[in-house]
Amino acid sequence: MKPYVIILLFLASIQFVKSQECNCQKDFEFVANYYEENLPGFSDNVNDSTIKEYTKFKNQLFNQSKKYCSDEDLCFKTLLVFVEFFKDNHSSIYANTFVNVDENKKEEVDQFLLSDLFKNREIITDINSTSSNSIQHIENQYQTKDAAYTVAIVKSKNEFRDYAGVIIDSKTPLWKKGQVKFELKKVKENTYDMFTYMRNHSLQYYKNVKLTNGILNNGWYNTNLKERKSYNIDVAHRELTFKELDKETNYMYTPTFSGNWLAKISEFYKQHDATIQAKPYLIIDVRNNGGGSDACVYPLLKYMYTKPFQSDKVDVYATKENIRKSLEWYNSMKKDTVNFSKEFLNGFAKEIETMKSVPNKTFISRSLGQTVTLDTILSNPKKIVIIANKYCASSCETLLFWAMESDKTIIVGENSGGYVGYGEISGVNTPNFNFELGCTMTRYNHQRKYEVDGIPPNYYLNNDKDWITQAVEIIKKD
Repeated sequence: MKPYVIILLFLASIQFVKSQECNCQKDFEFVANYYEENLPGFSDNVNDSTIKEYTKFKNQLFNQSKKYCSDEDLCFKTLLVFVEFFKDNHSSIYANTFVNVDENKKEEVDQFLLSDLFKNREIITDINSTSSNSIQHIENQYQTKDAAYTVAIVKSKNEFRDYAGVIIDSKTPLWKKGQVKFELKKVKENTYDMFTYMRNHSLQYYKNVKLTNGILNNGWYNTNLKERKSYNIDVAHRELTFKELDKETNYMYTPTFSGNWLAKISEFYKQHDATIQAKPYLIIDVRNNGGGSDACVYPLLKYMYTKPFQSDKVDVYATKENIRKSLEWYNSMKKDTVNFSKEFLNGFAKEIETMKSVPNKTFISRSLGQTVTLDTILSNPKKIVIIANKYCASSCETLLFWAMESDKTIIVGENSGGYVGYGEISGVNTPNFNFELGCTMTRYNHQRKYEVDGIPPNYYLNNDKDWITQAVEIIKKD
């Protein structure tokens, strides 16, 4: 890091020390210092051209944190906004407010309604919003597709929002009229950052959600809309699915690449391999696939492969804390002789020793990349289309990177999730509210330019008709 950046960070830290302490302030200091010391993407986000912006942003949130000394909810929002400043989707922060409530059990529902989590939910009683505005006007009434919730979006400004989505009808007993279901901060025209409280009132944060043709964030529909369809996320299947769409075209859907599904997915590929190789066209649908293990993706490579390509370089960020976490993992892995071989453990131990041998906050190489070569280029399928959406993440995006190396594969849909540039998450708890802070330890040389923004498709699909239908039309183009 350059001296100019270091000096400004040092001056900002002095300001922290001189300020009056409180629980939220201490947690904010902890999170800021932890990321500045250990986040591999910190220098990608904070450099000579952005240091002034970052310092101003950080100081604003720090001063804000002093107002929420004992308010866990508002403190968490403050820390979450800070964490989301960095383009690193795997690094985030989580509150320990998650509760499971079986709505079929009256005693569990009654207990939840007596909890602070429910009773402290903000209530707005002055609700005047209707759906008389144009569908591209944010102040309207909206419903989920199943009509479980109906909300009115009204102007309601504070540090975190410009608008609030207020419950006017709920089919679940866990929400009542007047409670704030979500909050929107305008970023630009018809684009918002969104805090939303889930069914159990746990908090989620979404950046840059869109209002498009009366549909907000793909799941909230203007009540005046006759049809409630979001083809980018509407997938009829929830399990592994294979179909012969016509005499030329096969279709497969994979909902996950979870390592727990490895045996199941391997058998699925094996079962349909002959049919796949008997037809010229293959559509691979990975919408809503959050990733998992590359081992579940690898069998698909043989269908796409057309030429050798280079895998990405991977670096490990050597810091005192990352060394401590790595040693903690190593000592735990040594006890698991089933899943961790002696060869793997020896390699990991060697990497830790290398981390110890270099100056603090130094990147060391884990992999220089390798040439991926297969023995065979299959004659069928001749053309492949992969349907992806914003919920295709991590190992699902590995499939897209391989597709980009193929001369017979194209990607359609929308930008993927952008969980590709950094990895290997370590967790640590904040000292006061016990929020769980996730921080990555590795970076990818090439892939990280797609972090957060995602991998763009070759063809963007629209919401006018079913995405599988659009994919078939594209794959059969000359």
